[in-house]
Amino acid sequence: MSPTDPLHPGRPTGEGEPPPEWAMRTYVLGLLYRGPNQPTDDAERDELFRSHMSNSARMYEAGKLLIAGPLMDKTDLRGIWIFDSESIEECEKLVSGDRAVTAGMFRVEYHPWYSAKGITIKRPDVADIPPTTAR
Repeated sequence: MSPTDPLHPGRPTGEGEPPPEWAMRTYVLGLLYRGPNQPTDDAERDELFRSHMSNSARMYEAGKLLIAGPLMDKTDLRGIWIFDSESIEECEKLVSGDRAVTAGMFRVEYHPWYSAKGITIKRPDVADIPPTTAR
């Protein structure tokens, strides 16, 4: 058996040994699907989507949302959330403030997901300055 890579303990080895349990944990994966109640009014759709984005921002700021984003293919599976939580019930409470979900524009499936401790994708800080265009 190969030793675990000390720099990447949450990865399997090249020989196929799984990562050690101490380097792993459970998260919650949220799959957002197109819901049964699609607004026909553009203003209502925009308002619900702004609520969705606002609630996602609150979950990020609370340290509970690690990764979020839309899927770019045009299927009923619209996006993902990965929560820094082991509790589906906690995630359901966090999402309860999302009017796009409560109104049925999106529906969410929650799944326990096992992965390396400390996963993240470095997201740009809100204070980052957008690139300037050449003149």
